[in-house]
Amino acid sequence: MTWVVSMIAALVICGAVFLVGRAARSGAASGSPERFRGTIAMVAAGVVFAIWAGLHTVTATVKPIEAGHVGVVYQFGEIIGQREEGLQFIAPWQTMRTASVQVQRHKFEDITAFSQETQDVFVIATLNYSVLPSAVQKLYREVGPNWFDVLIEPRVFNFFKEETVKYQTVDVGPNREAIRRAVQQRLSNELGPYSIQINDLLIDNIDFRPEFKQAIEQKQIAAQDALREQEKVKQKQFEAEQAVETAKGEANATRERANGQADANKALAASLTPEVIQFQAIQKLGDNIQIALIPSGQGVILDPATLLGGIKP
Repeated sequence: MTWVVSMIAALVICGAVFLVGRAARSGAASGSPERFRGTIAMVAAGVVFAIWAGLHTVTATVKPIEAGHVGVVYQFGEIIGQREEGLQFIAPWQTMRTASVQVQRHKFEDITAFSQETQDVFVIATLNYSVLPSAVQKLYREVGPNWFDVLIEPRVFNFFKEETVKYQTVDVGPNREAIRRAVQQRLSNELGPYSIQINDLLIDNIDFRPEFKQAIEQKQIAAQDALREQEKVKQKQFEAEQAVETAKGEANATRERANGQADANKALAASLTPEVIQFQAIQKLGDNIQIALIPSGQGVILDPATLLGGIKP
């Protein structure tokens, strides 16, 4: 369309100059300066038109396409085909729009979603995507050159909202990988019919409102304090159990000693015969004992020689 407008403008301007020069040439006498100037104007108009039309035609016809791109050819607003990478030629009245078929990257920095408790969840994500080269013409025809804004962007925002709302706020972070996989799979399923490939989806960051983060921090501090108190209680219980076991051990040891002493006393009592008792009594007497009074009826038989220490009369 630009080439057509340019050719019309060139034809009008150069044609007008040519007609003016022709009129001046026709009305002037042969060999006169006016006739010469008219001829110059006619020639100049023809040369300018040729240069103008030639240059614009060349620039409108020759279209280099970079590697990793394709060209969608338009003719009066209608898509009539596409060209591959390299140096391509189209009709001068046609136009061409290039489109990338390389893996492209787009960062979403303002995704606002919600949790089960309707707490705000702020997500920053990076999407890597590409389009099949053979499908660009169809994509442009059915959706348009702004297909990213029409197909991808609203789905990314919507799918993140639908996935984060499945979790409580405190569970959103731990389940970020599950959320990422779910969103990526849904994008692939819905954009596949348009020949748009989702190469990868990355969650760069998940954030919450400052009030919620402060509440979570205070909760964690309280939980840590409770754990410390529990540890102190456990330590006290352990020390009390140790004291009980020590007391039990000491009681058992005392009981064992008492039982041992009782057994020894029983054995000693069993071994004390009357004769042994008499002998022990005699052993306790002093060396200078000459007379000993013994109660009657005790059945004690003593050798006088023993009491007298063996003294001869």
